[in-house]
Amino acid sequence: MKLSGLGVWNLYFIVKFALFYYGAIDFDFLSNAAFAALLAIQLKDVRIEKVKHVIAIVIAVILLYKDSWLPPINRLTKQAGNVQDFSFGYFIELMGRVINVDMLLGFFIIVILFWYSSQWIRFTTVTIAGLMFIGWQGQSSLTNNNVNQVAGNNFAAEPQNRESIVTTETQSPEQKLKDFYQQQSLLTSHFPQEYNGEMFDVIILNICSMAVDDLNTIGVSVTDMYKDFDVVFSDFNSATSYSGPAAIRLLRASCGQTSQTALFKDAPEQCYLFKNLEKLGYQNNIVMNHDGHFDEFKGLIKKNGGLDSKPFNIDSMPVAQYGFDNSPIYSDGAVLNGWLDTDAKDCAPCAMYYNTISLHDGNQFVNHARTTSQESYPTRHENLFSDINKFIKNLEKRDRNVMLMIVPEHGAALKGDKVQFAGLREIPSPAIVSVPVAIKFIGPDVQSYSQIVIDESTSYFALSELINKTLQTNLFGGNSSIANLLENLPKAPKVAENADTIMMYVNKRPYIQLDGGDWSAYPQGK
Repeated sequence: MKLSGLGVWNLYFIVKFALFYYGAIDFDFLSNAAFAALLAIQLKDVRIEKVKHVIAIVIAVILLYKDSWLPPINRLTKQAGNVQDFSFGYFIELMGRVINVDMLLGFFIIVILFWYSSQWIRFTTVTIAGLMFIGWQGQSSLTNNNVNQVAGNNFAAEPQNRESIVTTETQSPEQKLKDFYQQQSLLTSHFPQEYNGEMFDVIILNICSMAVDDLNTIGVSVTDMYKDFDVVFSDFNSATSYSGPAAIRLLRASCGQTSQTALFKDAPEQCYLFKNLEKLGYQNNIVMNHDGHFDEFKGLIKKNGGLDSKPFNIDSMPVAQYGFDNSPIYSDGAVLNGWLDTDAKDCAPCAMYYNTISLHDGNQFVNHARTTSQESYPTRHENLFSDINKFIKNLEKRDRNVMLMIVPEHGAALKGDKVQFAGLREIPSPAIVSVPVAIKFIGPDVQSYSQIVIDESTSYFALSELINKTLQTNLFGGNSSIANLLENLPKAPKVAENADTIMMYVNKRPYIQLDGGDWSAYPQGK
């Protein structure tokens, strides 16, 4: 046994150095250094040496995956059932996002330069120097992080929200998170026993895959998109980046934000928004432009969201798109107006929850050549809001008082970033969870003057409180203004969770924790 050069394995490390420099992967110093040390050991027995290199190939793949920002293997196995539903075309589209042309060209150039210069450059020395530099850089960053923590981590989504969290200068992120959930546990909307004044319908349109960042990507202004709406929340926190948890959080808006695991446990009855409305005489309606089978969405909103009504029948509606799993996605306009012409006539007042996946990643238009999700998103977005605006016109024609709310579930991650390729939402980054929410009050006596834009970070509890205030102020009787409803509106720091993944702000920067590990700054930019 003796030590030797790394040979062709130097190419592996050089490629990883390049990916790490670009920000496409992380780099675990100890694991990679130990792997390099293993490769440097040359065994006398040729057969054992060959076996070592075969094993090394397996280790190299595992190590590269571990250093990547891709979801851990155990999460992929948990999602195996859902992944199996992906169409072949969608798999190809996803592969094109992971391995792009620039990456392949860069890899080709590195390989050619390596083979050309390996005769006169000792690349093992280069690899060792690279490992030492990354190890030193990591130790330096750790020291800086410790200094910053001792200096004080003011935890808030925005400067004006600092008063919402009481912390000491030496608190750890875990303690701050605990304090946040403790304060949120004290929040409950206290609905009146009967509504004051004219009754009104509550209609919530829950849109999958539309964040402020997505709108910026396709050149759509939030205020222009909502130009006919009365209230716009430009920095609403969806608190998660997946549909099921987002829907549950919305349907439990009458209490403060809970942890991810608490979403799938029983909650006090007063937390369920639609149950609170039902006690006031509202008839609950569930409407979707899909069958709700993927990830058991229909079952989730029933079991964990408190919506146990039978969904509106859409079998006879026209199909506008097919999803990533080839399931039919029905026309938003046909479904919304179909409900308005039928079931809406039998309830007064109505509380309607609508869920649409027209903007979901991987959708394809019916009778249309296949396109990527990024290419079709602007058209799908335009079609969706054309249908919504026509639905609003039909609501106005019926002379019914309506409080209409548009609440996106999460973003589509159209651009992606250094950590997650386009469409990947494993980590609830700010670009994915910052969604545009809007409210429109429809009624002849509503005092509406101009659009009110709220830039501070807010979340679901604020929506419940707005409904609660509207029930108590007789807004639709003309006895109050919309501006009065917004006084003392609850704000909320931007904290978001997926399974085993948490994002929150520390010193005005987003930090993440994966699988209960250390907190690290979320890389910004592409």
